[in-house]
Amino acid sequence: MSRSLNEVETIARKAARGAGYPWGIAEESAAAMRWLARCGIDGCPALASLLERTDGSELGDWSPEPGIVWSAPGGVLCPLMAGAALSDHARQLRQCAHEFARMASPVLLLPFAGWAAARIGANVQVTWSGGSSFTDGERLALQGDPGRDLCGVLVAVSDGVPDARPCASRAFPDPRAWDRLGAFAGRIHAPASETSRRLGAGGADGIDDD
Repeated sequence: MSRSLNEVETIARKAARGAGYPWGIAEESAAAMRWLARCGIDGCPALASLLERTDGSELGDWSPEPGIVWSAPGGVLCPLMAGAALSDHARQLRQCAHEFARMASPVLLLPFAGWAAARIGANVQVTWSGGSSFTDGERLALQGDPGRDLCGVLVAVSDGVPDARPCASRAFPDPRAWDRLGAFAGRIHAPASETSRRLGAGGADGIDDD
C-alpha cells in the first residue's frame, strides 16, 4: 500500500517520540524519513529496527563522542544522534572527512549528509561496508547495498552526484515495518502511567500530538 510523504513523516515523528527520543530528534527523524521516501528509499525497516534497539536504553550510550573516529560509549551509534552531530560539524567537512564507528541502521544518516551538503554548498559522499551514496542535498545516488547494518561510516566531500535517483511523490513502506512503527507511535496516546512516564509517553510530560 502506498503512503503519502506526510504520512511517513508523521508516523516517524510519533514513533521516535514514543520510543523515548526528545522532540527535537523526533522531528529530525521525521524529516529524514520524508527525505528518504522522496528519494525512493523505504526507511521504515531501518527506523523500526533502530527504535527496537534503543527502546528503554540511555540515549547517551548511543550518542557520538568526538575523536578521530566518532564512536558511542555503548559501542553502537544511533544514526539520528550521529546525524545531529554531523549537522553541527558540517562545515568541517571542507577540511576533513568525518569517520563514524559501528552504526545501527546507517541508511538513516543519508538525509543528514544531504543537509550537510546543502549547508556547505558541496557534494557529499557517504561510504559504508557494501555501498556508498552521493548527494548535493536534493539529489541522491546509491551504489551497492543501502541496508547494510552495524558498520563504520565515512562522510566526505565528493566531486559529483552520478546517476541520481528520480524523486518520488509517494512512499511504499514495508507493511510489517509500518506496523512496528505504529506500535511505537501509539505510546504517545497511551494513558499516563509509571511506565509511560519513563518512556516519555502519555500526558505526564505534556505530550500531545496533533
